[in-house]
Amino acid sequence: MKRLLFLILILSAPALAQDKDLDTVLNETAKTEKIEKQDSTKSIYAPTHCDFETTFPEEPFVGTRCPQGVTRSSGKCYDVTNYTMVYNLKSTVDVSVTCVPSPEENFKRYNDRVIQTVLNGMSKTAEITDPSINITEKEDHRIGTLIGTGKQGKQNRIYNAQIWIGKNSIMTIEAKLIGRTHHEADAVFAEILKSVRVKK
Repeated sequence: MKRLLFLILILSAPALAQDKDLDTVLNETAKTEKIEKQDSTKSIYAPTHCDFETTFPEEPFVGTRCPQGVTRSSGKCYDVTNYTMVYNLKSTVDVSVTCVPSPEENFKRYNDRVIQTVLNGMSKTAEITDPSINITEKEDHRIGTLIGTGKQGKQNRIYNAQIWIGKNSIMTIEAKLIGRTHHEADAVFAEILKSVRVKK
């Protein structure tokens, strides 16, 4: 429960992610297994067409996803960037990100109700129980965040879905923290999601 509460604090309000208080909480949580990653090993996900970016601890895998019944040659497929890391066979961090171009009309169309519908659909597909949704609106972007719990096989799973709506693009994130508490895995999971931001 403490693990979930910590992650809710980090993830329920992405706009607060730069607060020093949250950095302090994150550092305290990871103190038993301090992460020592060099900045040079980190990989920034920031496609040219995307209004947003995020940072992974190392180079993620890039694949292609196509809607059901659509072939790769149709031009309707899109890139999916995925980062997966297993920690001591106890805990797994799995984060996938997509960002697709979107006209400004979609920025107007994606109001709170639409964002909530999209997030609820993602949580239903992921079989998440008791999801909590938070929506933040800024002048040039909107953020919808969902966090909840579920099972993956017999293992516990914490699930986070985010949708970032900009005037030129829409970014979606699905993040899963699977297995038992592991301080390094928890900290990496939170750091990736805390790094999501609007491009400068």
